[in-house]
Amino acid sequence: MDHPAIRIRNLVKDFRIGLRGWKLRAVDDVTLDIADNEVFGLLGPNGCGKSTTMKVVLGLLEPTLGECEIYGVPSRSVKSRLNVGFLPEAPYFYRYLSGRELLKFYAKVCSVEPSKIKNRVEECLELVGLTEAAGRRVGTYSKGMLQRIGIAQAIVHDPKLIILD
Repeated sequence: MDHPAIRIRNLVKDFRIGLRGWKLRAVDDVTLDIADNEVFGLLGPNGCGKSTTMKVVLGLLEPTLGECEIYGVPSRSVKSRLNVGFLPEAPYFYRYLSGRELLKFYAKVCSVEPSKIKNRVEECLELVGLTEAAGRRVGTYSKGMLQRIGIAQAIVHDPKLIILD
């Protein structure tokens, strides 16, 4: 049986705020399927729950109610994230590393076979147009270059699914 890339069923996410623990509902009963090989955009105004939804799908936040799956594996399972690349809205990169060193680090973290790391890193650098800047420290990169190295780190392990916030 084929599973969608992402399946969300009746997702609710509440946060407790303030000293009295008032409930803030960030996501309210979202249900959707995103098919494999589909480009999908989650659009809405600031504060409407887009990033929260993505974080629940990725297993970074626990849902209050509902279920999320990635290729049929519950999002709460680490196994669900093995084939996912993620670029958060405001990523933090080790500024003292070169672009090439940063991608090698992420390749190792994402269990790329050691014999394939060098080639995969160079492929990603070329894909995002950072081959010439690959030896420079990430701390010297412009904002646009940081976005591109962020995309490279999200794809260095050749994931089936890429989530960009």
